[in-house]
Amino acid sequence: MNKWREYLKPTSLKIKWALGAGATIFFAFFTFSFFQYHAIDKWMLQEEESSFNRVLDELTVFYTQRGPKITLEEIYDSRDLLNQIIEKDQTIRVLDRTGKEVLVLSSDHVPRYYVPFNPVKDKVVALLETNDKQIYVGRSRITSEQFTGYVELIQPLTRYEHVMSNLFWMMTFSGVGALILSALFGYLLAKNFVKPLNKLSGTMRTIQKEGFQEKMEPIHSHDEISELSTIFNELMEKLEKSFNQQQQFVEDASHELRTPVQILEGHLSLLNRWGKKDPKVLEESLHASLQELQRVKKLVEELLDLTRTEREITDFSNEYSIVDETVEKIVKDFKFLHQNEHFKIIQMTSHPTKAIIQTRHLEQVLTILLDNAVKYSEKNSTTSIKIEEVDGFAKVSVKDQGFGIPIDDIPKVFNRFYRVDKARSREEGGNGLGLAIAKKIVEIYGGEISVQQNNGKGSTFQFLIPIVK
Repeated sequence: MNKWREYLKPTSLKIKWALGAGATIFFAFFTFSFFQYHAIDKWMLQEEESSFNRVLDELTVFYTQRGPKITLEEIYDSRDLLNQIIEKDQTIRVLDRTGKEVLVLSSDHVPRYYVPFNPVKDKVVALLETNDKQIYVGRSRITSEQFTGYVELIQPLTRYEHVMSNLFWMMTFSGVGALILSALFGYLLAKNFVKPLNKLSGTMRTIQKEGFQEKMEPIHSHDEISELSTIFNELMEKLEKSFNQQQQFVEDASHELRTPVQILEGHLSLLNRWGKKDPKVLEESLHASLQELQRVKKLVEELLDLTRTEREITDFSNEYSIVDETVEKIVKDFKFLHQNEHFKIIQMTSHPTKAIIQTRHLEQVLTILLDNAVKYSEKNSTTSIKIEEVDGFAKVSVKDQGFGIPIDDIPKVFNRFYRVDKARSREEGGNGLGLAIAKKIVEIYGGEISVQQNNGKGSTFQFLIPIVK
């Protein structure tokens, strides 16, 4: 049973949509037809009963107007008048007090129906079923000095049954036709709607086989599917960018770690061969190995710091830092560490600037920028730090007098492991991760960071952080 159920279970969205649309429309049509059929049935019966009562009343009035002295001969002679009253399919019978027929009038080709006799005192109308046929039977009493009996009217519901039968079959065929047409229309409509989804699934299969380069053709239908295709393409672009960055990250990290590992391996091999007995070789090798270990340690710390920064996506709306105080603190530390360098703070506001950023993160960004300014500048150079407010942002600019950045390298300086002067960067102990970390921190708080060449010498790094309103 379960196998048949799984086999018959539709797997195509087009078939599901067609069956669902067909079933829904058919159910709605069936409900409407059901109530409509019963409403017409009730109305037709009321019309038949009203017409029947009208004829029976006319017969009763006809014999009542003859007076209390009506005779059997007068009843026989009333045939012509009764033929004017009688309608199609109706039968008029005049019965005596025992139920014996005295007079019978009917339309042409009207079959005779068995009607049980029941004496009545007043007009009585009943709906009976005889010979698988529904009929109305009405009977009124006739009383005179010479004749006592009943006038009886019989009307089969032939017209009513014919109309209701035709209506039933018409509604049945219409319902089946509506089911087929709605299912077909639903299938064609679903086929048109599902076409973009088929393209999307095909694109996904291609991406699964060949990579993220494949994109879905834009759909300009201005609906949810069009929005889905746009979101899918944007997602693929982000995934491709993330994948490429990750791949580049792994390659660069492997490359950065390979050199210190090889140096360590070389010195350890040297120690193993000669350094055990030669104090000079031992001292040089240990010193070089410790330097490389420090380089690896710093690289690992920066990688962890960058990863930790990328995961810090929290609500910082209640966090703020006083930019002026933080800048003064960091500059004071750098003056102590680099006594041959000059640092200048330019305050453009008359009041303290509060920015929406944690103090430790602001200190980290400032430390990275000032450290780069010192590393890549000549001795006794001056680094300027300017603080201002621009359009709801705290703007901090770090201007150095260093060697500058070539115009072609400016878009790449915030990439991981990217170094403008690789030889000098390695000599200074840089790994090319500082600016990537600074960029990530600034972007977390809804800001932006950029760099530009100075007109004279060096570069200016500047970043924007939203201020507290």
